[in-house]
Amino acid sequence: MPVRKIAILLIEDSLTVRTLYKRTFEMKGFHVLEAGTGAEGWKLAHQRVPDIVILDMMLPDCHGLSILKKIRGDELTQHIPVLVLTSLKDIYDVQRAINLGANYYSVKGKDSPEKLLQMIYKLLKKNQTANPQEDEPETQEAEDEEGGSTENDEDEIEFIRD
Repeated sequence: MPVRKIAILLIEDSLTVRTLYKRTFEMKGFHVLEAGTGAEGWKLAHQRVPDIVILDMMLPDCHGLSILKKIRGDELTQHIPVLVLTSLKDIYDVQRAINLGANYYSVKGKDSPEKLLQMIYKLLKKNQTANPQEDEPETQEAEDEEGGSTENDEDEIEFIRD
């Protein structure tokens, strides 16, 4: 029986940023769904129910917080970890996203794609513990762990919401 790949929904209007992260995530074994607008992102989130959402706050058709509210307010998607990746760095923006249910907040250019991968692994592990499934999806991280070459990143964690 084939193992299901973990699906990441990347809601980001910049094609350059989407391409960078898509390549990084696919090299690690993730399946990446892409959306360039909030409307496309919400539609994919609701239709495909990804394992994690990476959400920009400044989208051409809406503010990312409205998508975050929809995700958290819908029974089908409320369990999905949401990682905010944005250029908004004002503490007010961070606090609003956290209050609405963001699991992690990252300012573009601050965290490398590898750091975001570490956060994704942590959020997925936390979500898997909270919502165990029989057909656990697989990523490259599982293969890395078998080889004994994973890195301890406890000191780098800034914010993970339960």
